[in-house]
Amino acid sequence: MPYIIAITTYPSHKQNDVVKKYLELIPKYPGDESLGEVVAQPVALTKNGFKIVSIWEVKEGKFDEAFTRVNTYFYEFKDIEGHEVAIKVWNTFPEAIAMAGIPVPE
Repeated sequence: MPYIIAITTYPSHKQNDVVKKYLELIPKYPGDESLGEVVAQPVALTKNGFKIVSIWEVKEGKFDEAFTRVNTYFYEFKDIEGHEVAIKVWNTFPEAIAMAGIPVPE
């Protein structure tokens, strides 16, 4: 089961706008455990503003739906000046070594 990892950055002076949008979106995008779960969402204040790493563990067979949902959710922030997001898909270690043809240890 892969992970969807979104790395979000925005200037610190836009914090209130981001939090307001986040709270506005809770009812529109309620948690959906059928797709997977958020396993971590650490936040750091950097010299360039805020940086948030959101990590979702996707349930088997739900990748396309989960990936679309994550992308659609972050698109909602597009009008906040300086808000940027990079969304990546990371495999688990067993998935990665299986791609290399290496048997997964028991």
